[in-house]
Amino acid sequence: MSSVQAYVRQIILRGKPARPPDPITTCRGVNWLPKNAALLLIGHGSSRYPGAGDLLHRHADALRRAGHCAAVGLLNGSPSVADAVQALPAIAIRVVPFFMEDGYFTRVAIPRALGDRPVHLCPPVGIHPAISGMIEHQAAAACASLGIAPGSAAVVLIGHGSASAPGRRLALHDHATAVAATRRFAQVETACLEEAPFVADILRRLRGYPVIAIGYFANLASHVREDVPALLDAEQAERGGGEPTVHFVGNVTENPAMVDIILDQAGFSDTGGE
Repeated sequence: MSSVQAYVRQIILRGKPARPPDPITTCRGVNWLPKNAALLLIGHGSSRYPGAGDLLHRHADALRRAGHCAAVGLLNGSPSVADAVQALPAIAIRVVPFFMEDGYFTRVAIPRALGDRPVHLCPPVGIHPAISGMIEHQAAAACASLGIAPGSAAVVLIGHGSASAPGRRLALHDHATAVAATRRFAQVETACLEEAPFVADILRRLRGYPVIAIGYFANLASHVREDVPALLDAEQAERGGGEPTVHFVGNVTENPAMVDIILDQAGFSDTGGE
């Protein structure tokens, strides 16, 4: 077991809630949940990038290897949510949104896509408190690999944000606050693609620091493949191609420990659930 997985399991075993009251968890026609209920991971997907849902499939494969009945459904792309639900044999289904925030997609789009099928709708993975420690571990590991002293580095957690509803308090901010509280890094900032603070502005403000940028995205689509790398390349060019450097070290959701997050959000983790 990796140190990150061990950390995640410690958080789960402490019994911390995924978030303070106002949970999304709802029972849609399900009065009881057997231990062998199926898991359905629902992600955004992408019509442009067929591989955008690869992370979901990777985590679903790991769940199946651990003995769980797990499937993937995408709001955009194949398999659709309807097809995934239809293929599941279980009489009870726990739906875990593979989204980073609790907003429109988790509260409106996913319930709409599920239709009338009775399911147990669980909190999205991104609001789980153990994500903060995963970000910290990822940033520290990147510093070690790159030969950067953590105390001299700026960590930038990059998320989507919302152009239509800017200014909301996001899980993105909560995780960054938790990482900053460790005082392990010189700076910890959030940056968004579609609302302030924008990525380019934050990187410009941190020009005196080596930057460790971590993606806070569930999808491996255009934001991860194109937008974020282009913004970081532009900032590195502004720095003259020399020190201090800017590094994109991947998405927090790529970590295998996400499987434990999924199980805990579903309410029957391997670390002490049902």
